[in-house]
Amino acid sequence: MKRITLYVVLLLFAGCRSQETVIREIDLNITVERLDRELYAIVQDSAYRQLQGLEEKYGTFFDTFNGQILRIGNSRNPLYPELLLRFMQHGVVRSAYEKTAEVFPDLTTLNEELTGAFKHVKFYFPSLPAPRVIAYVSGFNTAIMLTDEAVGIGLDRFLGNGYELYSSLGYAHYLQYNMRPERIAPECVRAWLLGAYPEPAGQATLLATLLYEGKLLYALEKCFPGEALERLAGFTPEQLQWCVDNEQQMWRYLVEQQLLYNTQFLTIRKFTGDAPFTPDFTQASPGKAVNFTGRCIVKSYMERTGCSFEDLMQQQDALQLLKEARYNP
Repeated sequence: MKRITLYVVLLLFAGCRSQETVIREIDLNITVERLDRELYAIVQDSAYRQLQGLEEKYGTFFDTFNGQILRIGNSRNPLYPELLLRFMQHGVVRSAYEKTAEVFPDLTTLNEELTGAFKHVKFYFPSLPAPRVIAYVSGFNTAIMLTDEAVGIGLDRFLGNGYELYSSLGYAHYLQYNMRPERIAPECVRAWLLGAYPEPAGQATLLATLLYEGKLLYALEKCFPGEALERLAGFTPEQLQWCVDNEQQMWRYLVEQQLLYNTQFLTIRKFTGDAPFTPDFTQASPGKAVNFTGRCIVKSYMERTGCSFEDLMQQQDALQLLKEARYNP
């Protein structure tokens, strides 16, 4: 009997190993492009003629960056060079760039992590192409920018939760916790999946939202195998432990208070959005604690149905998903 059990374990191990081997052999390489450096090089050299080269290189991303992030309009505007210089010379922006150059002198580690993560994305979502990944300094405006072909990273929003300017700019401490380099790769993958599989319109219930967030978190676990769940969820280790210890109590509360089918925006936001803690729970709980519940339901659903990740993301019937998950914490 022991020999049979050992054989089964070895077969399971071999299956997992072969899957990871297949993933490692996927032909994909992510190299973060440094728009932040290229823009500052242009400003320092006063070589505005080089802007045309950036327009050609970055295409529609450059237009979106200028319009939505810098908010200085189209780069073909005759006043654009002057507006860009004014933005770059702003004291806060200069401080952001200098700190960014210090914290991110090289992105080799991030390139490797993103390459590994997007190989997993390609494995689990075969029809989803890999994005370009482009770094910029936003003047603290935007952490992640998404276009049809690219994910943009505002490096100045990931300088570390001890960076002194964050408090001066009004960022609450609970938000600063996730403004660190370790959060970049999960945020990039999450944004790309969110863009490819947006939250279904017309299903604005707490259940639908927590299941949608649960899908994204469960997918991140698969795309970052072996990574600590608290890092992927944006929780502290203590906050994640609270969720684990109170999984049953959270679910019971949502059911007994008849909150699952609540359609009020403020109620949904209170339970699933960023906050120092979840008001209906204790102050030891994290904000968006019920997203952990969503992840647990999705995990049960995947284990019971064996469906593909693409089918999971396209499953828009929240009640049907819950029924098939047979979730019982």
